[in-house]
Amino acid sequence: MDETITPAERVRIGLSGWGDHDDIYEKGTKAGEKLGMYGNVFPIVEMDNSFYATPSPERMEKWAAQTPDSFGFVVKAYQGMTGHARGKSPYPDSKTMFQAFRESAEVLRQAGKLSAVLFQYPPWFDCERKHVDILRRTREWMDGFPLALEFRHQSWFAGEMREKTLAFMKEEGWIHTV
Repeated sequence: MDETITPAERVRIGLSGWGDHDDIYEKGTKAGEKLGMYGNVFPIVEMDNSFYATPSPERMEKWAAQTPDSFGFVVKAYQGMTGHARGKSPYPDSKTMFQAFRESAEVLRQAGKLSAVLFQYPPWFDCERKHVDILRRTREWMDGFPLALEFRHQSWFAGEMREKTLAFMKEEGWIHTV
């Protein structure tokens, strides 16, 4: 750890989404003005709308332009990338889905505003070999991006699996999210 960085510089506090927190905005604030105002209060946000649909690169450019240079986005992975999606996918295959998401997130990365892509797996994503293989494939398909990982099934951290899971995440380059 870099000792020249103060604790305040290591910890950045923000909210999940910027549109659903009316108490932080002046009454009557238009939806299109909220991100810019949010960015003047908080240094980082978890972009949760990307879970429901992959934003276009043009929309990402707009959001990047509305925030200060030092602002960071934690972009939540599209639901089809984590096994949450139900029904018909708008993509012909998984590789195409990941590529579309990469192109979207690349805009923020190029702007220096991508803090991480958050892969939040569902409660049924338990500690099994097939799921470890999915994580490795995800890491491969998202190579070059900072990736955060959040498990919702406790088998990843039960008993002896805790240390193995943490070692795997470190070895594979995942940011541990709780």
